[in-house]
Amino acid sequence: MRPIIGILAEVEDTGYSGVKNAYIKSIENAGGLPLLLPFIKGDGAVESFVSLCDGFLFTGGADIDPTRYGEETIPLCGELQKMRDDLEFRVLEEVVKTKKPIMAICRGCQLVNVFFGGSLYQDIPSQLDTDTVHKQTESEFSPSHSVNVKEGTPLFDLVKKKKITANSFHHQAIKKLGVGLSVMAEADDGIVEAVCCEGDRYIRAYQWHPERLSETNTENMLIFEDFITACVK
Repeated sequence: MRPIIGILAEVEDTGYSGVKNAYIKSIENAGGLPLLLPFIKGDGAVESFVSLCDGFLFTGGADIDPTRYGEETIPLCGELQKMRDDLEFRVLEEVVKTKKPIMAICRGCQLVNVFFGGSLYQDIPSQLDTDTVHKQTESEFSPSHSVNVKEGTPLFDLVKKKKITANSFHHQAIKKLGVGLSVMAEADDGIVEAVCCEGDRYIRAYQWHPERLSETNTENMLIFEDFITACVK
């Protein structure tokens, strides 16, 4: 039986909930059954959702409110969505109480880092001196820069390469690393591109969008297959 993967949908403060098809296809192609979570706040709703699912995918989207990591919002910080922040931090808190696997992408990677006490660069171009383009103009389904994978990490054990290709659609990134997290990969300029939880707890977070490359790139498909495998143990 396919494991049920709870996908945290993009949630706007207007009440709209939705998710891009690439997430759904990647989970399905890797052997999982995707189940979307819209905005909910009823008593016990989050707990019921967490109980129902075998693993969880936190997706990309709007910026996280900087007050969550103790900073004032700078002018170049992007759109903030309080309803989405409220929901995802509640769900993540509930999932962390379990041993169920977590995969997080782009905003999701930043969410995981902040949840564990880390902080973010609110705007890479204005806060860091870098020649690496982290918000590409190429097609979303095309890689734009390489990622340096650290030996001895779960990602290296999976792809067995020191360099893989990634796409890039973010203007924020991890600044201070969250407690209990380890870096698995970095861009050439040192920006953190992937983290995991220390120990045997399955939390894998990626700053790029592997769901947009999984159909054409072996390493990015392996990332999803590894996640689904963890969800059926």
